[in-house]
Amino acid sequence: MRTPLRILIAAILAALGCWTVYFNWPQRAVWQASYAFSDEEEQRLKAYPKAQYELGMHAWLQQQPERAAGFFRQAVSQDALFLDAWLRLAEAEAALGGEEKARAILTFTTDLTEQVFRWKWPQILIARELGMQNRLYSNTNYLLSRKVLVQDALQLLHTQLGGEASAVIAVLEPANLAAYLDWLMRWGMTDESLMVWQAMNAASEPEKEIALHYAHFLLNHKRITPSVDIWQKYTGSAGLTNPGFESSLTGQGFDWRHWGEKDANWELKRVYNEAVEGEYALRIKFDGQENVSFQHLYQIFAVNPQEKYHLTYAWKSSGVTTDEGPFMEIVGYDKQGLYRAGPMINGSNGWQEETISFEVPADNWAAVVRLRRRTSMRFDSKIRGTVWLDNFRLEKATNQLKR
Repeated sequence: MRTPLRILIAAILAALGCWTVYFNWPQRAVWQASYAFSDEEEQRLKAYPKAQYELGMHAWLQQQPERAAGFFRQAVSQDALFLDAWLRLAEAEAALGGEEKARAILTFTTDLTEQVFRWKWPQILIARELGMQNRLYSNTNYLLSRKVLVQDALQLLHTQLGGEASAVIAVLEPANLAAYLDWLMRWGMTDESLMVWQAMNAASEPEKEIALHYAHFLLNHKRITPSVDIWQKYTGSAGLTNPGFESSLTGQGFDWRHWGEKDANWELKRVYNEAVEGEYALRIKFDGQENVSFQHLYQIFAVNPQEKYHLTYAWKSSGVTTDEGPFMEIVGYDKQGLYRAGPMINGSNGWQEETISFEVPADNWAAVVRLRRRTSMRFDSKIRGTVWLDNFRLEKATNQLKR
């Protein structure tokens, strides 16, 4: 009795195993996303929403929207929360002329995923296609507020509204204006950025970091007046910024800017307890390996046209070689026609004070003070030695020209 029972049980289990293999075999294609896209496969995979979605995508890419819509409908009928299939169905319905159905689907999926950014971008694209502006703007603000797809979202919105910054400002939430300002700066759109900056200030005072970055952008694009206004408001600096090198050099806006040299022919460093005034000075050390051309330390500063100024600074040196030593010079920033230079620095000297007097040409609103060294034509042209700079001051001359 036991042997026949065992045989029966084994047969039943074998039959169940075969049935399980037969029933689950179609899932192999679903799990592996490996489809033949044949008529036989379509029938075999009718019960699998993911397979229906993939078949729909295949038909969509073959430019068969009606066939694709059928597959997408089958997918959502089996899985009502299959959001990707719902959104593709909306696209297919729109392509078939069923815009009302597409709008209803978009409204349903948007309400269902109100606090989920996973589907916001396709919803934005469909809303744009269907002319559902409110959905487009609300989803765009959602992405921007969470710093997701920021560049893509702003590019689409800016294009959608014809590049009109005022129109973009009108649909953005105030908290997202800073992201739009940054996007405009990336593309060098100065006029549009000024509109956004005005809107940001009307909503609330922008953060200092954003303001200084924007002032730097405006200055680099020769928008001197608004750049000066922002810089002075947020830093309190009038005239020269960080004139005694008491703070780190930021390389931003009206602060000192500098950059290094690939072969390390010089070293530029703020040094403590070597100053003529305050606690810090700036030290530039040349290593004597090359006949360098140096103009790698400078500051842009605001001036008034047709006024006279005195720029005073302190320097000292140690063992500076060659006939061409470093010197300070002043040149125009936004206009040509301004040039003045201080004395050349050679040899070893204690702290000296120098003054460069200059008159600003008409329509010139900014100038540059720069440490310069020209290449030498002599045999012993490789410059060596150290220069210290400190205590810069900019003052208007008493005998100003009448404007």
